[in-house]
Amino acid sequence: MYKIIPVTLIFAVMSSCDINRHNAVAKDISDDYEAVKRTIEQAIGWAIEKDFEAMYKLWAEDLFHFWLFSDSKVIGLDSMKKYSEVWKDPDFRGTSFAFRDLRIVFSHSGDVAWYSCYLDDCSAYKGVESCLKDVFQTGVLERRDGRWVHVLMHGAYPVDKIPENYVRKFYSDLFEN
Repeated sequence: MYKIIPVTLIFAVMSSCDINRHNAVAKDISDDYEAVKRTIEQAIGWAIEKDFEAMYKLWAEDLFHFWLFSDSKVIGLDSMKKYSEVWKDPDFRGTSFAFRDLRIVFSHSGDVAWYSCYLDDCSAYKGVESCLKDVFQTGVLERRDGRWVHVLMHGAYPVDKIPENYVRKFYSDLFEN
């Protein structure tokens, strides 16, 4: 009887430690999930407030961004800053966005996350609203210096499905410069 009690006590303590470790890991994953989700949302949502400095902090120095059109490839943060100049036009404003079917998967190390979703991204240019709906967006984020940053983002939208009211001139000016 005396031998059973210590063994049972050791097992109970070990189980408790394992449960505590599991709970800590689950909390870390939950916290990381929310941080990654916020970073993904802010990568589009920054345009509503036009907070460029906040937007630039969402990207890694060595980012790769490929968005919607075949000639909109951006490599590196300096390139992203140049690419984003057109959005500083006072006539441009992000108006709304929505993500659907957001899926986030973490690497075994927990320092890399990749995601996919469908995105509705709406903006106005010179008072004319335009929306891209059902853009298939994917991306990869890494935890660097304690924060999550995009290292890759890709948005795909079939050219034959671009809405008629979409402001093509606005974006064509961007790609000509």
